[in-house]
Amino acid sequence: MGDDEATFEVPYVAVYPEQPTPGGLGILVPQNRLDEMQELQREAARRVWEVRAVVSDHIPLSGLGALTTKPKHRLFLKESPVAIWLHRGGDRAVYFDLVGDNPEKRLDYIAVKVETTLPSNAFLWAREPLSRFLDVLARGYGLPLVYQRLDLMSPRDGQHLASELIVPPSPKGIIFDQPGSGYHQAEPFAAYDAIVREALTNPSPFYQLLCAFRLYEGTGWIRRWLRKETQRFGIDANLPSDPRIEAGELEKMGMPAQLAEGVRKANELFAKWRAARNGIAHFLIEGEVRIPVIVSSGSGIVSGDSGDCEHAVGAKRR
Repeated sequence: MGDDEATFEVPYVAVYPEQPTPGGLGILVPQNRLDEMQELQREAARRVWEVRAVVSDHIPLSGLGALTTKPKHRLFLKESPVAIWLHRGGDRAVYFDLVGDNPEKRLDYIAVKVETTLPSNAFLWAREPLSRFLDVLARGYGLPLVYQRLDLMSPRDGQHLASELIVPPSPKGIIFDQPGSGYHQAEPFAAYDAIVREALTNPSPFYQLLCAFRLYEGTGWIRRWLRKETQRFGIDANLPSDPRIEAGELEKMGMPAQLAEGVRKANELFAKWRAARNGIAHFLIEGEVRIPVIVSSGSGIVSGDSGDCEHAVGAKRR
């Protein structure tokens, strides 16, 4: 293990979604905290939760991912902690604590406190104000900053309870063990391959959605090309039908039940998400998207599926 990776004494358990997918958001809980997490979910008591955001200039997408790779950035503190506010007009203000408990005073994390009943919802309510904070830093300083992961602290002892992060791909990797071998790439599939790689390497779920639409639209062009080729070579073969989606499959991957309702085929899924796709691809669309979509929160894309700064109570000054 390299110097840029940390080690953990206990294994982690994926608790959400039921079927995590690489590139999507997932919640991981240390195995020795799983019972506590489940108890807090069942209690559903309104509490103030502390969420700590680990900042980096990129999101690790390989190996053990955002849990083990040390963040990289050039953010330092004169003293620790430093309380910073984000004001959105009126009484809408959120306080953050910037903490760097190390000799260099390098930023370790940004803390914000949110009020909600479920520990799983704390990530939801914290993500928007935290993301908006990075937005203003990007605008003011041109810094390429992202959140490598969000850590939820236990209300019982203040220790690490769970993490939300981009689920990394399989850690198996590739071993090239056959010298002189190679790969075939049919030219009509070259654009498809390029979009697949673009989607896998993009940590933004919003732009992954755009890639998904590009891929699905591309299958129509490829199918037309295949029909012409089968006719040209006199091949009697049917193309695969539109992929079917089994009941409950989308919910297991984390999609809200109301969005998955009635979806049985891929074309129905993409039809349901077309307005969201348009909201991401364009700033405004008259008659369809009447307010700009803020990708830091997801507001305007899926009603009820994004955080709100009003749930953030700010970080307590220490």
